[in-house]
Amino acid sequence: MDLSSTILAVSSPPGHSARGLVRCSGPVTMELLAHRLGPGSLPAERGVHVRRFRFHDTSVPVLVLVTPGPGSYSGEDSVEIQAPGHPVLLARMVETLLHDGLERGWNVQLAGPGEFTARAFLSGRIDLVEAEGVAALIAARSDDEIRAAQLMQDGRLSQMVEEVSQGLAEALALVEAGIDFTDEEDVVAIKDDDLHARVDVAVDRLTRYLDRSVGLESLQSLPWIVLDGEPNAGKSTLFNALLETTRAVVSDVSGTTRDVLAEPMRLTPHAETEVLLVDVAGDEDPRTLMEEAMQAVAAEARQRAEIRILCLPPGTPAPPPSDDLVRVGTKADQEPGSRPDVEVMVAAADGDGLDALKRVLAERLADTRSSLAGDAFVLAPRQESALVQARRRLEDTVSVLRAVSSESSAPPELVAGLLREALDALGEISGVISPEDILDRVFTTFCIGK
Repeated sequence: MDLSSTILAVSSPPGHSARGLVRCSGPVTMELLAHRLGPGSLPAERGVHVRRFRFHDTSVPVLVLVTPGPGSYSGEDSVEIQAPGHPVLLARMVETLLHDGLERGWNVQLAGPGEFTARAFLSGRIDLVEAEGVAALIAARSDDEIRAAQLMQDGRLSQMVEEVSQGLAEALALVEAGIDFTDEEDVVAIKDDDLHARVDVAVDRLTRYLDRSVGLESLQSLPWIVLDGEPNAGKSTLFNALLETTRAVVSDVSGTTRDVLAEPMRLTPHAETEVLLVDVAGDEDPRTLMEEAMQAVAAEARQRAEIRILCLPPGTPAPPPSDDLVRVGTKADQEPGSRPDVEVMVAAADGDGLDALKRVLAERLADTRSSLAGDAFVLAPRQESALVQARRRLEDTVSVLRAVSSESSAPPELVAGLLREALDALGEISGVISPEDILDRVFTTFCIGK
């Protein structure tokens, strides 16, 4: 990564939109854009300005956000241009600016994946934990994932790691003092009991954090709830009713649902859990190649489901209960009265029984899905691995301290080595001590323009 270069990229998502974003950051940002946003240079102070971006043959109205360094996201002079969100227009703006920079002999380059956020990290604007939170937010596909990404950026992990690291560094300094200055009478090495107490505090902090943490990967796939049953069992009507919108075509004709329909749904008010509600073709013997394909994708969805809602219209016998099956009596308006062989009775067209069904689903998922409590922490796999590694080295330190007799001291070189390894593992989390391959793994997961 060439930090002396000025980088630019389209930072808005691909496709058409009302507004698109072009981002530029680096030493010659102001000079590069002044030619195209004239007359006159851009103001040096932070602010939003109305300009026209001038091509050789035309111009377009734009909004320009100027953020001088070191107070910008990247820590460098930065400019963001909001323009009409046509992909061709945005690409032409980037190409024009790149050509202008190269023509003047300036070091202007297209930004690589994650390079804006990498510069923010390298300039000290954010730490590695916050950078990974940005990456998680970009990749989020559900409300739970967005909240998880925000929790990763709240600074609690970085603060805990810093406090634990400072305590361990002080303990390590005292241990090493005992190694380096054993012949000095005025230097007193740390006693084993004192060291043991300090390490115990660190182990306790790491354990409490890990115990209250939710793995990011466990939140990155919504649980599948598949509506199952025979043709015309009321699956699509129930699908639309639960979503509170007309998503599936409903008909009395058998086989109307031919493909897998999937939509996210939240089980409020009984739980904040978000699920993927899936409607599939009715279970029947295929007679054509098309029906074979329908049944194949339906079977795949059933296999992936964490819960199947088995829709049972009047007169349909119910199978025995099971943990992954919720037996629902559909079309309850056509057969008044209760059915002891089902968990819930619904008349989806009227909305009857939907709340009870959501309650049952929330209860079934409560014991199997990770959730984000108010005091929960979220850990990326790399962060969790580093915390576990640090705790393991500290537990090894405690074992060494416990193994010595009252008449001898723990081998200081061994204790120091274990403490250094624990500190190295903690340093990898925030990037204070971070090999280049760790940085590469983090920032190459970003998309261009971030």
